Amino acid sequence: GASILLMNTDGILVMTSPGISEALLGQVMQEDLFRAVLEGNIVTMESKISGAFEVPMLVVGYPIMQGQMAGIFMCRPMPEIEKSLQDMYSAGALCLVLVLLLGILASYLTSRRMTAPLLEMNQAAKIIANGNFDQRVRIKSQDEMGQLAESFNHMAESLENYEKTRRDFIANVSHDLRSPLTSIQGFLTAVIDGTVPPEKQNHYLNIALEETYRLSKIAEGIVDMSRAQDSKVTLQWEEFDINEVIRANISAMEPQLNQKNIVVKAFYESQKTIVRADRDKIMRVVHNLLENAVKFSPENSEIQVETTLSERRKVLVSVKDQGCGISKQDQRYIFDRFYKADTTRNADKVGSGLGLSIVREFIYAHGEQIAVKSEEGKGAEFIFSLQLAD
Repeated sequence: GASILLMNTDGILVMTSPGISEALLGQVMQEDLFRAVLEGNIVTMESKISGAFEVPMLVVGYPIMQGQMAGIFMCRPMPEIEKSLQDMYSAGALCLVLVLLLGILASYLTSRRMTAPLLEMNQAAKIIANGNFDQRVRIKSQDEMGQLAESFNHMAESLENYEKTRRDFIANVSHDLRSPLTSIQGFLTAVIDGTVPPEKQNHYLNIALEETYRLSKIAEGIVDMSRAQDSKVTLQWEEFDINEVIRANISAMEPQLNQKNIVVKAFYESQKTIVRADRDKIMRVVHNLLENAVKFSPENSEIQVETTLSERRKVLVSVKDQGCGISKQDQRYIFDRFYKADTTRNADKVGSGLGLSIVREFIYAHGEQIAVKSEEGKGAEFIFSLQLAD
């Protein structure tokens, strides 16, 4: 849409584009424009160019220096340029408004998408806080919010299982406490009332004494678990032969083993394997694992105890039975306090669900690890690590 003027080396206009008066031909170009272009400069200025245009023009002069030609001038009316700029500004403002509206809409939808799961989790948390642990949050995505919802559901599931095991523990402990207390009360009453003949009094008093030992064992387990959970386990570090600890526990379990005709096979890494740990605590760990293995092993079966040396200079102790095994679901909670997998390991009729929890806490107190490997119907294997003595 620009008008074109051609100028020769004398500054005279020699050609114009259509629509411009031919009276301009032969006239001398405006002095300041002519000199600047003749010097080889590109010139841009606002000018009327007298005799050619009635309105201010934006003039751009460009030197060409071809033969007699010195420069070319392109002219565009300033009102037209201003109108074009105004139209561009209006279009830009409209685009900005549209982008702003779209941004607000996108922000609103994004915030709703982010806050909706949080509000749902907040509501679910209030419900769980009131004791309804079966509440869950719907997982709608796999992003960070979906992972948070999954973690929330896992927490709720853990709380639900913890509450269930707590109730089961209270029921089990109540039963375990009531049974010996009832026996003790009955036997002592019979002895005091003279119902029991003098020659049988010692027999019934010994039974009452055994029941008190049972009560002490339950109380000791609860106290140990409480101390372990409060990180108050005190370790007496010493160096000892783990093989001797295993042999001592196997010997102590001989009556239970003979009762079910169970054979224990022990495989040792070496004749002596000296570890650095708290001997009494590790004695308790091995005893609990062997006791569980005997409890859940069928008659005429076999238990294997093995020590191996890992590449990281750790002694690995394994206790493996041929019992009914532990399901994948129960393996997630088998070390939790109060937990008893009664559905799959229902041989445990009198346990309080603290044995494996105490084992784990004692091993953790040493800075070591314990794990379980099991398949339903194929037995269970418990493996824990100990520090090899220098």
